[in-house]
Amino acid sequence: MTARFDFLVDRNDLDRTSWQEVETGTDTLEPGQVRLAHKRFAFTSNNITYARCGEILSYWRYFRAADPWGSIPVWGIGQAVGSRHDGIAEGEAIYGYFPMSSHLVVAPDQVKTTGFLDASAHRAALPRTYNEYIRIDRDPSYDKTIADAHLVLRPLFGLAFFLAHFLDDAKFFGAANAIISSASSKTAMSLAFQMRRLSPIRIIGLSADSNSNFLKTSKLYDAIFSYESMGALTDLGPSLFIDIAGNDGVRFEVHRRLGDRLRYSCGVGMTHALPDLAAGKNLPGPAPEFFFTPKHILARREAWGADELRRRLRLEWQAFVAHAQSWLKIDHSGGRAAIEHVYAQVLHGKRSPDRADILAFETM
Repeated sequence: MTARFDFLVDRNDLDRTSWQEVETGTDTLEPGQVRLAHKRFAFTSNNITYARCGEILSYWRYFRAADPWGSIPVWGIGQAVGSRHDGIAEGEAIYGYFPMSSHLVVAPDQVKTTGFLDASAHRAALPRTYNEYIRIDRDPSYDKTIADAHLVLRPLFGLAFFLAHFLDDAKFFGAANAIISSASSKTAMSLAFQMRRLSPIRIIGLSADSNSNFLKTSKLYDAIFSYESMGALTDLGPSLFIDIAGNDGVRFEVHRRLGDRLRYSCGVGMTHALPDLAAGKNLPGPAPEFFFTPKHILARREAWGADELRRRLRLEWQAFVAHAQSWLKIDHSGGRAAIEHVYAQVLHGKRSPDRADILAFETM
């Protein structure tokens, strides 16, 4: 028998964490199941969004834990260490959605050369895109030379890609300016990068004043406003607002200062806190909407076809990774203390915007 280690957080108090140890072994696998040893994963503010939206967007349902605990989903790489599935061999490397646990049991279905779908019963009703896994040893589109960047940036890039193309299809709602909060987050920077390639719209980043120099060197924004200097928004013409911070006060100020000149407002992240989007009904200008990526992935597949979507994703991804190499530094660490430290740092916004973390359960 071996043990599975789970890093859990209190769903009602994200500062409260716990480690749990569960005895397990390959003899407990049922026919068709595969046990993956979780080798490494990225942890960014995107994962904090998963936690803050865990109830309203069902993120807690992917990897269940007993009340009041929850397992935050992360994007990671695992290795098959036990298999009772004829199509998946022990030793295979698998990329996809993992819990913050040392092991994960999946039930591969629709197995193809390059990947499979986890058909575990409790995930059947959840968005398909989070149930897809890549067999990275077999998928020629997976570039192992940028494996670290893939772990850190690919999920953020995906959200930004589909949002940018949604806005492009909508002709940016007639706006001349795009205002992005939490501008130093990697999701925001990916969005700014892709919007710049699609449209001449002026891109304005809202961020803490301490991040201004870093954002200027990234050359992704036409202007940087600190949260303390949002009075400058009053002078803007038609604009749209992409809220990644999830800060109710920031959203109120943007809506108040722009009023009817705000053509569109949406929330896509919660790097600061869980926002009250329902309160948007009382804000000046358009009521904020929530951008739910899985819905837009399916719509884009239908509109473009799977092959064309893969082609465009590949080209944009390659371009973004090349740009990110000029400003992104990735740190590696492992063990319980490292996971706890990085989690607390990211939860409270204390990580430098030019850095990202890849974690492992084994001490490095």
